[in-house]
Amino acid sequence: MLACGDAARWGRAAAVAAWLLACAVRPAWAHGATGGAPQLLDQPVGQYFLSVWTAPVPAAVGVLHVTIALHGGPTSSVVMGAGIEVILRDKTGAVLATALAREGDVNKFLYEADIDLAVPGEFDVEVLVTEPLAAGSAHFALRAEVGSPQSPLSGMGWLAGLAALMALVLAGAVAALRRKAALHAA
Repeated sequence: MLACGDAARWGRAAAVAAWLLACAVRPAWAHGATGGAPQLLDQPVGQYFLSVWTAPVPAAVGVLHVTIALHGGPTSSVVMGAGIEVILRDKTGAVLATALAREGDVNKFLYEADIDLAVPGEFDVEVLVTEPLAAGSAHFALRAEVGSPQSPLSGMGWLAGLAALMALVLAGAVAALRRKAALHAA
């Protein structure tokens, strides 16, 4: 049987683990890890490779968040400081919106851009790279629907929070029971 001090240490460890889980779940989904639909994966552009994800999933009227990774080249590493522009065109080729990608707020190895999708429909999205060794572009088709989409992962934030709360309660109950048993044994 664990001593009272051991139970308290396990309770604190469980609380820290639950807190870390609760803090880590949402940011990973929001920045291309699993929260976006992959549109391009390792598409060659010059000497580099381009990967692009979009959110929300499925795309809907409103703000389209575009996450971009540029890597490879002579050093086979992530390219930082490149000029990247995202261009949204309709079926006729008319430019509807453009946005300059910036280095990510959370992950500096990714670029991010927000494009306003004013109407539903089918679009061509061009990602234009102006880095000297990677000058070029890549395209993908995108279909945007009306309404507020629900990602399959959108409800998972409260579930992770609930799991963290349950772990805290359980750890506290176990520690209290062990303290009580230690007091009665003494």
